[in-house]
Amino acid sequence: MANIEEMRKDGVYESFAWPGGYPLFYITADGGVLCPKCANENFEQTCDPDDPQWFIVDCDVNWENESLYCDHCNELVESAYGGDD
Repeated sequence: MANIEEMRKDGVYESFAWPGGYPLFYITADGGVLCPKCANENFEQTCDPDDPQWFIVDCDVNWENESLYCDHCNELVESAYGGDD
């Protein structure tokens, strides 16, 4: 998985980790969660360290959390091994 600085330089936040294709989510400086779609649609804001609600500091795979929602759009962030519903 690429690091945040590499993604910023490329101008795109990845949706899935490689290898494996596991779903990613992004963590902001204030501890919020962003889905890849919102991170990419608001790319400039995510690069501003003076805006902790948007500034992305890390990313992770959503392994099993079936109730992880994006703090911007409130969409469910897919989990890699969550329920089979």
